[in-house]
Amino acid sequence: MVRRPDPSGDATRDTPVVLVHGFGHNRSGWMVAQNHLRQAGFTSVFTMNYTPLRHDIPELGYQLAERVKLIRMLTGAPRVHLVGHSLGGLLIRWYVQELGGHEFVDTAITVASPHEGSWMAMGGPGRTARQLRPGSWVLQQLARPVPVERRGPRWIAYYSNLDMLVPSSSAMIRHPDMRATNVFVKDHGHLSTMVSPLLARSLVHQLESAEGVAGTGSLLPMPAASADASGDVDVDNVVAIGH
Repeated sequence: MVRRPDPSGDATRDTPVVLVHGFGHNRSGWMVAQNHLRQAGFTSVFTMNYTPLRHDIPELGYQLAERVKLIRMLTGAPRVHLVGHSLGGLLIRWYVQELGGHEFVDTAITVASPHEGSWMAMGGPGRTARQLRPGSWVLQQLARPVPVERRGPRWIAYYSNLDMLVPSSSAMIRHPDMRATNVFVKDHGHLSTMVSPLLARSLVHQLESAEGVAGTGSLLPMPAASADASGDVDVDNVVAIGH
C-alpha cells in the first residue's frame, strides 16, 4: 500500500525516493537508509516488495514502472529518485533503459548490483537467476548503446572490495553511454553495504546534491587507483568513501 505523504513545503526534499531491494531480501533491509533519509527531511520515501522466483527481470521492471507511476500520481511529482540494492539495481536499469523510465527518473543509484553479472548466480534457481549470470540476454540488452534521448538520469553505483557475491568490476557501471559515478565503499560485504550508516549518509548527500540543497555538492571523480587498491578497475570515474 502506498500512502500519500505530507509535503514539507521544501521542494528540495519532497521529490519521492523509491528503494528497491535485491534477490532474496525484502523492504525491511532499507530501514537504516529510510531513517537517514527521513531524518534529513525527505518526506516521500517509498519501498517496493517483489518476488524474483515468480517473475523475471523484465516483468519486475514493469512492476517497478507501475510503482513509480502510482507514486507520481499520489505525490504529483514529475520525477523520482531510485535506489536499488543488488538485483534491485538491474530492475532500475531495465525500467530506465527499456521501459521509458528515463523520462521520470532524476537520480538512479545502484548498490552492489551485478551490472556485468555474477558467477554466484550459476547455482540460483529460476529465470531471474539465469538472467544474473554473465553474458545473459538481459545483460547483453542492457549493455547495448543507449540513445541520446534516453541518457537523462544521473547514475551512481556503489561497490565494495569485500563483496563476495558481486565483484567490484561488475558492481561498477562502466557503460560508455551512461553518466555514471562509481563510489567505492571500503570493507563492506554484499548485505552489510545495504545497512551501512556510512552508505546511508552518502545516499542522503547524493540526493541532497541532486536537489541543489545549499551546502552540498557532487562527489568529485578521483583516479581509480586511489579508490581501489586491487588494481583491476579500469575506469576513471571513481570516488571513495571510508569507514
